[in-house]
Amino acid sequence: MKMLSNAKTPLLSSPQAVDVTTTYKTIQPDEETGELQTKSIIEERHHIWLWRSNSYKWSLAALVLLLVVFSCLELALLRLNLPAVEPEDKDALKFPKNLEDLRRLNAILSVYINQHFGNVYVTFFITYVYLQSFSVPGSMWLSILGGALFNFWTALFTVSLCSAIGSCVAFIISGSLGSVAVMRLIGDRISKWNEQLVQHKQHMLNYMIVLRVAPLPPNWTVNLGAPHLNVPISAFFWGTFIGRLQKALILYLQL
Repeated sequence: MKMLSNAKTPLLSSPQAVDVTTTYKTIQPDEETGELQTKSIIEERHHIWLWRSNSYKWSLAALVLLLVVFSCLELALLRLNLPAVEPEDKDALKFPKNLEDLRRLNAILSVYINQHFGNVYVTFFITYVYLQSFSVPGSMWLSILGGALFNFWTALFTVSLCSAIGSCVAFIISGSLGSVAVMRLIGDRISKWNEQLVQHKQHMLNYMIVLRVAPLPPNWTVNLGAPHLNVPISAFFWGTFIGRLQKALILYLQL
């Protein structure tokens, strides 16, 4: 895959349109004989990305800045929006990294869920979107926590929607501000995934659903690579939503 140029341009440039031409092969019946033949299809799309830079340094700096800013906002949310807890329990208000962290957090939040449902739900929702947007580990533990805190249908819908929204945020960031940095850092992974992707262009929604249920390649590669491989954001969103819905359903039925 051809890397993006490293020309020095301002980070906050004006909106720019990007023409993308993709050639892929598919098997279709011949119109006259009806026999199956391999045909090449040229697909053109017109993307508009805001604030896109051609500079690797600016692109990488934008990614780091976004991560720092939203991490600070997330920490502020955890400290300010959740109900007050006993001093000895404050250290448990953090992203669960193992089963013990999850149990402590669930024990604390379960006490306040009836009186402060809105605070707990909003914090859970935004935290899940944040983890998905920046590929921060912990979303699996939050999925389990959601199943313990909320009723079955609320947890199922919330986890699926948060996953889809967070993945779309990563999609947009990767296709705009972080475009050059993403291609420079993981361009080889995206190229390898493209070898599989070209075989599923005509049924992209089904393919995205399968990817979310059995993540090969990993979800973070899909989130960051999809905008560079001309994946429609509508198929990306609904494929993620439905795929995560199925995966969460399996998880909750096992709990």
